[in-house]
Amino acid sequence: MIRALPVLAVFLLLAVPGPRPAAGAMSCHCFRDRAYDPAEPAGADPYVLANAQNSLLAAAYGIPKKQIVRAKMTGTDGDDLWVAHAVASATGRAPEELLAARAEAGSWPGGLSRLGVTPGRLDPALARALAPDAPAGAPANAVVDAVLVRRLGVAPEAVAALRRQRPSNAEAVAAAVLHRLGRGGPTEILQRVRAGQATWGSLLHDAGVAPAEIEGRVRGLLQP
Repeated sequence: MIRALPVLAVFLLLAVPGPRPAAGAMSCHCFRDRAYDPAEPAGADPYVLANAQNSLLAAAYGIPKKQIVRAKMTGTDGDDLWVAHAVASATGRAPEELLAARAEAGSWPGGLSRLGVTPGRLDPALARALAPDAPAGAPANAVVDAVLVRRLGVAPEAVAALRRQRPSNAEAVAAAVLHRLGRGGPTEILQRVRAGQATWGSLLHDAGVAPAEIEGRVRGLLQP
């Protein structure tokens, strides 16, 4: 009986769950399906959405896409990456410095105030979105919308109509890219996916683009 105690102790130790990592500390950016399969048309949709957004963010600000993926995998919020790179482009600050200030302050207005970044140095739409009473997602939405219009060449009224449907930024980017690939208006594309009439993967397939080819096509669509 005495000899059995150490074995029992080890069993109990293994049965007790260990400490979990803090929520948000790691964001898996791995995908099971990276190719379109007609038998499972929505299978590659998470990859399509992530790839389109990462590709546009990287291309718009001249950074390697793997840098975006690495940041997301270590827990950085995708919307915060849009804001950080937009502010960095306007001010010359490092995105990492901006993200750290935002994390310490708990908000973008607070973080930029700590660094002495004034709204007058930023795009007017982004400055308005950084007002203390603006919704939390407004800064990232403003940055994405500006990129869709100025770099991807989507008409401002089409982007405004799309935003009235309350898409995520990943959905907004995918709809805008598919629009530029000739698959219809951005709002129509989003509505078709939401209604179950199409998937992001099927629309991309119909445009003759494989999910793995998104980055190259996005870069080819960008305007100077």
